[in-house]
Amino acid sequence: MNNLGEVLGQMSKVVTTNTKTMGVLASRAMVLGKFFASQCVEISRSFRRGIEDAMSLMDDVALAAEYHSALLELTNTILGSLKESARDR
Repeated sequence: MNNLGEVLGQMSKVVTTNTKTMGVLASRAMVLGKFFASQCVEISRSFRRGIEDAMSLMDDVALAAEYHSALLELTNTILGSLKESARDR
C-alpha cells in the first residue's frame, strides 16, 4: 500500500505541473491572439488610407475599367483576409 500512495503522489504532481503549464500556454495564446487581432485592425485602417490616397492621386487620370476592377478586387480580398484573421483571433 505504501507504493500506491507514492504513485498517487507522483501522479498528483504531474497533473498539477501540467495544469499550471496549460494555464501559462492558454494565457500566452490569449494575449498573442488579441495582439494579432489588434494588429490586423490597425493594418486594415492604414491600408485603407493608403489605397484612398493612391486613388485620389489618380482622380484626374482616365484609367481602364479593368484597372479599377483589379484594384478593387485585390483591395477587397486583402481587407477581407485581414478582417477574417482579426475575427478568428
